[in-house]
Amino acid sequence: MNNRARNRLIGVTVIILGIAAAVFFGSGAGTGAYTKTVDEAANDASLVGKRIKVSGSVIAGSWDKKTNPMKFRIRTEGKTSGPEIAIVYTGAAPNTFGNDTVAIVTGTLESGGTMKADDMITKCPSKYSSGTGAITVTELLKAQAKAQPIQVVGYLKAKSLNLEGQGTERFVLTSTPTGGDEISVQFAGSMPAGTVDGVQLVVGGEYDSTGVVAASSVARLASK
Repeated sequence: MNNRARNRLIGVTVIILGIAAAVFFGSGAGTGAYTKTVDEAANDASLVGKRIKVSGSVIAGSWDKKTNPMKFRIRTEGKTSGPEIAIVYTGAAPNTFGNDTVAIVTGTLESGGTMKADDMITKCPSKYSSGTGAITVTELLKAQAKAQPIQVVGYLKAKSLNLEGQGTERFVLTSTPTGGDEISVQFAGSMPAGTVDGVQLVVGGEYDSTGVVAASSVARLASK
């Protein structure tokens, strides 16, 4: 191999190593942003004062979107008890956030089990329903009996999905992809993966006297 070829090979190798290093450090591996479970973060005193990522399930009823900064609590995914971390989050929460959502938050861990976070993403579960026994939005509006368990299928109205908390409108279902009859839905849980405007949803819950569905479950309609 002549000197020119050897120098060219060395140059290409340096570039490749530089790109690899940028990816490595940019991913957080070189910034101290280690990804930890709640159990790991809560039991490792050496992490206090450091910037880390923590992944955990949002504890039902622990959050209120209207607080600023937003506060909620998480515990290790899949557990119903154990250590908790109180999150004080400054930023916009995803509309898919809710009870039992798996949240991955980045911030500085403080003593006492509190974390000040400025970045959050959510992992939404894939929830599907066949829609068997469900009625349409139009059929529900025509029904006389309310405060009864129901299943209703409809389309997510464009730009209606929001995150306001317990007892407030979460989204609107319509009878057609472009509009038609519509009903409001209250829901504080985690929205299914792939929730986008116009997607067909199957909602289970109670249709109350005010014409609002108080939902206990929301799933995407499975393809036939």
